[in-house]
Amino acid sequence: MARYERLRKAFQYIGPPAPQNYGAQPISDLEFLSSKPSLLRTLLLVHEYLVVKRRRGFTYNGIKAYAAQKGVYREFTDRTLDRSIRKLAELGFLDRIHPRDNKKKVIFIPTERFWRVIEEREGLIDDG
Repeated sequence: MARYERLRKAFQYIGPPAPQNYGAQPISDLEFLSSKPSLLRTLLLVHEYLVVKRRRGFTYNGIKAYAAQKGVYREFTDRTLDRSIRKLAELGFLDRIHPRDNKKKVIFIPTERFWRVIEEREGLIDDG
């Protein structure tokens, strides 16, 4: 037991606490998405879909049909679109809703974080 106490004291850090972010500046969600072009393109496609179709949410099939109609598949495939939508949901930009009547169907609804990114981007575009 004494040996354990000596080891614990030997490795005990004495001094000021280390900064949690190690001096890195926090970045906004828009900056984060700008570093990942496929996620940003998917986010903008989802926003355009919701505005044009006047809907609050979307499904995989709905957004795929809209992307095919727009000719987006020249830029990336439907699998890339699926992956990007899932990643946006993991990051908290979209909420997943499973209707009670159909377990396989998934409805994605944008979160407040999603709308903040859209507002921030539109603010940058308006300012020139």
